[in-house]
Amino acid sequence: MAADGAAGYGLDNAWRNALARLRSLEQWLDPATVRHLRARGVGAGWRCLEVGAGAGSVARWLCGQVCPGGDVVATDIDTRFLETHSEANLRVLRHDITADDLPPAAFDLVHCRLVLAHLPDRHAVLSKLAAALKPGGQLVAEEMDFASVVADADEPGGRAFNAAVASSNDALRAWGFDPEYGRVLLAGLAAAGLAGIGTEGHVQLWPGGSPGATAWQLTFEQLRGDMAALGLDDAVIASAIEACQDPGFTFMSQVTMTAWGQLPHG
Repeated sequence: MAADGAAGYGLDNAWRNALARLRSLEQWLDPATVRHLRARGVGAGWRCLEVGAGAGSVARWLCGQVCPGGDVVATDIDTRFLETHSEANLRVLRHDITADDLPPAAFDLVHCRLVLAHLPDRHAVLSKLAAALKPGGQLVAEEMDFASVVADADEPGGRAFNAAVASSNDALRAWGFDPEYGRVLLAGLAAAGLAGIGTEGHVQLWPGGSPGATAWQLTFEQLRGDMAALGLDDAVIASAIEACQDPGFTFMSQVTMTAWGQLPHG
């Protein structure tokens, strides 16, 4: 979601359409996230940490799952979209995961989505998240790998879309983002000392106007100036944005990699 802890962040929540972009990501990603969190057994009485909570959909869902007796801490460097939530068992915390401490051995579940790839020292952050788990607690991390995102170049708008994806990734690299981080997420959890590690990748075909296409459209709009500065013609950017709105246009999404692991007892 939002990149908790990013010193510089190309997809800032202060952008005028940031909430719309976050909501499109929620529509796209929440069903798989919920499935993975259910599989980890989250339930009544759990204490959960949601890092980089963005617009808060996962934190709100967790609040319902851990009742009675459980609670959720939702963090972000920019909490503007979290502070309107009224769940009694939700605590919102403005927090920089790269610099601020977490309580040790405090949580049954730690979850983060689309956070680590934006951070300069991802391995140190993963170690910090693992240290915040109670013995037997579980970490679930979701990151993307852009190896698969592509449109048919012979389809109208396809070449423009592919060029805009490449340019937007280059723009985000300049902010410290790693568009290939999903493929090394498993190794990161192992290095953090977790056991029982598993992974799953999720890819979809998206037509224009769908949540995934809307997320790309808004990403292109937010990074338009950066992409132009890197030399991509504005007409190409406009064509890619238009393709994302066309129900007849289809592209393959990036891989959303989910990895999970458990802090060993003792």
